[in-house]
This record gives sequence, structure tokens and C-alpha cells, in this order.
Amino acid sequence: MNAGIFLADAGNIGLIVCAAIDTTAAVSYAVRARGGEHGAWWRTPVGLHLMVFMIAFAVVLDESAVYLITSGRVLVSVAPLRPDWFAWLRVASFCTLIPVVLAWRLWLILRPPGARVAAARKDGA
Repeated sequence: MNAGIFLADAGNIGLIVCAAIDTTAAVSYAVRARGGEHGAWWRTPVGLHLMVFMIAFAVVLDESAVYLITSGRVLVSVAPLRPDWFAWLRVASFCTLIPVVLAWRLWLILRPPGARVAAARKDGA
């Protein structure tokens, strides 16, 4: 297998996975952060910023992912010009660092820190 094709395919698949994770995080935050200890997300500057930031990031990733899927270019058949440092950086970013950070954010939204402690206190009191 050509290294250029492998890098292009891995980068494209990583980008699509990142788009799915970030879109899921934005939707989950909109649904789950509607009240509680810190109030609704739209009532605090930090909550509003976090939502707008996630949506902006999701839009960019989703546009790219939709383009790749609808154009049939998720898996490439011809190697890009050459697999230079940028191709390696793209794969490292979209297959390791970015999905881990986005999945971590999604995990924090779905399982907020301190929620178990608060639930344990409530049950024990």
C-alpha cells in the first residue's frame, strides 16, 4: 500500500470521527446542561461560550466530513502529491490528539465530575 494513500485515508476517517464526536458533544451539552448546580448553559458566559465554541468547531468538521462522504472521497484511489510532513501531522492530529480531546469533553458532558459525589451525598444524607 502506498504511504500517501494510507495517510490520506487515515486522515479522512479521523476527520469524520472527530466530526461525529464533536456534534454529539454539542447536542449532548444542549440537552444535559439545562439546569442543575451551575444553571442552564445559556445563562452563564462560560456556558454560552462553550456551546458556541463547540458548534463552531462542529460546523467546520461537519462541512468537511459531509464533503468527503458525498463526494465519495473518504477513501482515495490515487496518492496525493507526496506524503510530506503535513500529511503526517494531519493523521497525528485527527487520529490521536483531536479525537481524544473531543471524546474527553463528551465524557465530561455525559458524566460530569462531582455528579457521583453529589449523588452519593444525597443518598447518604
